[in-house]
Amino acid sequence: MNYRPWGPLDWLQLRLRNPTWSILGVSGTEDRCLSVLKIIPSERRDAARMLRIVDPAPFDKGALDRRLDEIATEAVTLGVAKDNFAEVALLANVDSIWDQVAAFVQEAGPNVILDITSMPKWWFFPVLRRLLAEPAVKTLVVTYGSAASYGRDLSANPLPLGPLPTFGGGIERDSIEELIVGIGFAPLGLADLYGEQVERVRYLFPFPPGPPNYLRNWRFLKDLQTEIDHRNHREEDRWHVHMYDCSSVFDALERFTNGGRRTALFAPFGPKTVSLAMCLFALAVEKANRAPIPVLYTQPQRYALDYSVGTREINGVPDVRAYCLRIDGREIYALPSAHA
Repeated sequence: MNYRPWGPLDWLQLRLRNPTWSILGVSGTEDRCLSVLKIIPSERRDAARMLRIVDPAPFDKGALDRRLDEIATEAVTLGVAKDNFAEVALLANVDSIWDQVAAFVQEAGPNVILDITSMPKWWFFPVLRRLLAEPAVKTLVVTYGSAASYGRDLSANPLPLGPLPTFGGGIERDSIEELIVGIGFAPLGLADLYGEQVERVRYLFPFPPGPPNYLRNWRFLKDLQTEIDHRNHREEDRWHVHMYDCSSVFDALERFTNGGRRTALFAPFGPKTVSLAMCLFALAVEKANRAPIPVLYTQPQRYALDYSVGTREINGVPDVRAYCLRIDGREIYALPSAHA
């Protein structure tokens, strides 16, 4: 078994000998987007770059701008310099995303935290790819903060189902053996995949999601199966995975695909921590010189201002899970090379 360190951020940083961190995160509309800054004090940071990601067609632009300003002001009180904020488009192209990562790495030290708490999948998948390709990043930790509660209608106006930036794959869809779906709240456009000639469909069902989220997860599956009732659904293809245990999800993906040897397609509609495992596995498959895995998603173009409310705390500390991806230059999530 591979030991991949993860756990509460305050617990993990002590075991990494309290390094000084460079933080790349999002200054968004959610209270929890500042959780990492509240745990890592300003004296333990040598750089912090906060992305202010703007929807192309917000519900209420005035309200959005006011909320973004409110969060940014609080981030400044937590020690982020005013010139370390960058306003970027939600649907930025790959070059623009690369530019932001390059600007961050230029100022960053060797120990990096990527906070995906409020970072859309359109962004964090390619950002993670780029950070893992940077030899100057010696230790890389990904963090995710939990919310106290979620709004009812989280997002709207999704793009058509398509690949996340830099995760288009490159293999013919009719050769896909495994379709692996992360179960979330809304299967926007996901039924389109079932026209493909896929040998087997598996579902990663987050457990325990906690009420009322489990009702949304089951409704996701019910709505999806109503649209695709021509498919055979086997109970053994519904895998319950701990929503925070990225390492175990990575191991499950390795089993499903025989270490990346079976051609696969990922649909990360579930929690970001499960999606993180999908991202890491797709990158590990490429590095092992196996057929790349397309990652398809219906990226919303509009997020609700009350996407989440409040920050979940444990003993007065924000509940932030941290995942070591690289420690002192050693890759933690990897597969044996096809040429080994």
